Amino acid sequence: MGGGGSGSGQEHLPVVDLDLVEHAESEYRAIFQTGSAEEVEAARFRLIWALVHSAQHRHQARGQELCRTALAALKPPGDREYRYLAAVAAYKMGHYIEARRELAKLLQEQPGFRQAEFLRGLTEDAIVREGLLGVGVVGLGAAVAGVALALLLGGGGRK
Repeated sequence: MGGGGSGSGQEHLPVVDLDLVEHAESEYRAIFQTGSAEEVEAARFRLIWALVHSAQHRHQARGQELCRTALAALKPPGDREYRYLAAVAAYKMGHYIEARRELAKLLQEQPGFRQAEFLRGLTEDAIVREGLLGVGVVGLGAAVAGVALALLLGGGGRK
């Protein structure tokens, strides 16, 4: 069944501010020193979530790297959320093809994962938008070249 017809709510992913990222970072550092493995894992997940949802590219890249590190230690289906967050980071950094590839694999293994379905829609829209932008730039260049060629060949139409 899918979620998301018109008016289905959110059109964009959440964006967190620097304070939330810093809070998640300090929480992770504190728990890493004294917490159980489960507490450390939960704090690491919250940190990654905050990083990939930050507006800053450096945070997104760091979050994606932490996802990859976490994924190296996890096995399906426990890796579902980290794979989703890695796709969020790829999307937010403008790596739409990478995000689409990860989401396609994830949804094949986890059909009905609504957040991933939503992100796949955003990713497909971004790919189309980027493609149309590229076609528009090429078309504009061809039009300018055509006008210039007409002026050169036609001599401007004056006698």
